Amino acid sequence: MRKLLILIVLLGQTMIASAQAIEVTSVQLLKGTEKGGFFHPVFSPDGTYLLTTGENYAGLNHHSPATGKVQTLTTDAGAGYDLRISDDGNTILFKRTELQNNLRYTSLNRYSLQEKRQSQVAKATREKITPVWAGDQPAYVKGSTLVKSPLRASSTPMAPVINIEDQKMVLYSGNQRTTLTPNGADASYFWASVSPDRKHIVYTIAGGGTYVSGIDGKNPVSLGKLNAPKWLDNQWIVGMNDKDDGDFVISSAIVVATIDGKVRQTLATPQTPIAMYPAASADGKRIAFNSDEGKIYVLAIHIQK
Repeated sequence: MRKLLILIVLLGQTMIASAQAIEVTSVQLLKGTEKGGFFHPVFSPDGTYLLTTGENYAGLNHHSPATGKVQTLTTDAGAGYDLRISDDGNTILFKRTELQNNLRYTSLNRYSLQEKRQSQVAKATREKITPVWAGDQPAYVKGSTLVKSPLRASSTPMAPVINIEDQKMVLYSGNQRTTLTPNGADASYFWASVSPDRKHIVYTIAGGGTYVSGIDGKNPVSLGKLNAPKWLDNQWIVGMNDKDDGDFVISSAIVVATIDGKVRQTLATPQTPIAMYPAASADGKRIAFNSDEGKIYVLAIHIQK
């Protein structure tokens, strides 16, 4: 009788995992990336275009899946690292890195797809700059201060933002600034972001894997190794399980996991054995990633309810 009960429990758990499984319905090479050289894809909010950059985050490229057209927006160093796209998809905030007297300086620029030009938001500085959107207005975190646009107040409230400062997570919400260290003050935090429903945070700690906590930093749940994590929706995280030999990545797979850590699944990517840096569309129906050669692939997925 006891064995029967254990079997029923195990079958129930299997059914729960199966009911939440993600099905890959297609894998397609993004037109225009056949020769490689494109990395770190990002979907626009409405999913009509993707942005890519160089392997070292130099430059920004605009990809239209519908036409296969690829347009270079800028060749600035650092432009592809930690960029932000406005909710309407028209404006891209990005950083520009340059050397002055052998010292590294970073400025913040914006590119308007409608006007087809870029302009400066913040002058070059030695301090760290992180671009954010304060509603529909450009903003940024400089040092430990949130700087909003002096031009006009936003018509929409600012969503909570997580920034990494001194290897710790800092939550900016309203007029509050809160340092979060759910795994201890001695841990080094990175790859942090807030869920679409603003209830949770996903983050990675050096040498300790990836976690999901409440937006207050409480009740962290381990997801194991899941590098470069991104929100697929409010219940699923997508990331990569990569391995290297000390110099080069020798394997990498796209992995999804539920925020409670109970379900983990490797997604099939037969076209390339090394799949890295996934990004999810806002509707949770597509995942883009780059190969080690810099070809961009797009998975069409279905989350089984």
